Amino acid sequence: MNDWNGMKVVLLGAGSAVPDPVRGNPSQAVVIDGEVMVIDCGERATVNLVRAGINPLDVGYLFITHMHWDHIVDFNYLLFSTWNCGKSTPIRIFGPTGTKRMCDGMLEAHHIDVEFVKRYIEQLPDHITNRPQPEPPIEVEEIHEGVIVETDKFKVTSREIVHLQPLGFERSSYAFRIDSEYGSAVFSGDTEPCDAMVELSSDVDVLVHECTFLEDILDYRQNMDGQKGAEKIAWTGHTGPRGAGWIAQRANAKKLVLTHLGPYDSPPAAIEMASMYYGQRRGPEIWSQIIGEAKETFPGPVIIGEDAMVIPVNDAT
Repeated sequence: MNDWNGMKVVLLGAGSAVPDPVRGNPSQAVVIDGEVMVIDCGERATVNLVRAGINPLDVGYLFITHMHWDHIVDFNYLLFSTWNCGKSTPIRIFGPTGTKRMCDGMLEAHHIDVEFVKRYIEQLPDHITNRPQPEPPIEVEEIHEGVIVETDKFKVTSREIVHLQPLGFERSSYAFRIDSEYGSAVFSGDTEPCDAMVELSSDVDVLVHECTFLEDILDYRQNMDGQKGAEKIAWTGHTGPRGAGWIAQRANAKKLVLTHLGPYDSPPAAIEMASMYYGQRRGPEIWSQIIGEAKETFPGPVIIGEDAMVIPVNDAT
């Protein structure tokens, strides 16, 4: 990899859970002096690694915020494409309870591919030295809150946030913070505005926060003024632009990047499919509205996420 010194955040998918040709499903990467870790693995993550100039063979870590399909659907492609292309070291996978079951189930579902790659390896001619490993190159660890990885280059900390708990799934959704000598970045996954996000994001350089819906269709169980908004439709477990700004302001974040964005001005078929969540086409002016609403609660820089966008963690990188 070239030009990956320092610490950079890369958006691999800045869209939501619905099909959107403009933005892929949620996924991000952090590169620290060429060492690559991926946070969530939504549709198009592997392709967008390549678009951003990152070789998927270099991915060493995958951190999964929660087990919803839009955050994991490209995992099988990342694994099999890198295994088949000769990945020599395992991807270390960290995620909530259910991550190992997901990995085992995925390998079982792809049992033909597993056997194919194994037999393919046996038939490779001797002159090929960059050979795939004999088994799928993954190591899986299920997590709880706290420091989950610490190396001489970086530290990764997890906090449970508020997303699936109203449906009875405890300890199932986590946000991640990555600290290095160059700075820090936090990734919210899917969450309502909550104290855990504020605490995890304290003084962070880059806060990548979901902005799934506009404020007028959200119903935070306890909103930013401490009072429930009775006039709001009951979509819980997500954040709007003012909520993301509120988190960033309380945490003293230096920069806010909005992701998990709806297909507001995408092609008509995407709008039609997602209409029960996002309504009718809004037009490109919606992005200025979202930035403006986030700035009502956060005075710092606000960025609308785009696929393959590279964001230096600080000016030095």
